[in-house]
Amino acid sequence: MPIDTVTISNMDSSDIPRVIEIEDMSFTHRWTLTAYVAELSNPGSICRTAHLGGMVVGFICVRIMVDEAHILRLAVDPAHRRGHVGSLLVRYIIDEALKDFDGKIILEVRVSNISAARLYESLGFKKSYVRRCYYNEPDEDAVVMAYDLSSRA
Repeated sequence: MPIDTVTISNMDSSDIPRVIEIEDMSFTHRWTLTAYVAELSNPGSICRTAHLGGMVVGFICVRIMVDEAHILRLAVDPAHRRGHVGSLLVRYIIDEALKDFDGKIILEVRVSNISAARLYESLGFKKSYVRRCYYNEPDEDAVVMAYDLSSRA
């Protein structure tokens, strides 16, 4: 998939059913329709979708909390993973959505999710610490990673 054919747009309520489908393929616990509707109406939230050929193939939700932006959700349809959709979404957040924000972006990643951790490291995120027993089904620790927006080139 050529990355230049992927477009990023604001998530809207019509995207939520497809976002939930992607979540079902990606996570053991997904957000509900109600949770997404609430997130879309939260003025401190940034939710974007990645589209390919008119179809949502990935999404990201970030919430700004004072001096920190927390990536709450990021997922890509399994058929489009390793096609740079995830990195495109994160780069969009860093370069566009948070271009005037000088805090840090943080996220959690399962310790077993080596490919996601490598993606975040390739984008400039650094491992900060481990949150014990953060995930369940299966129970697992999370690595907290951070990106200092003041270090942007």
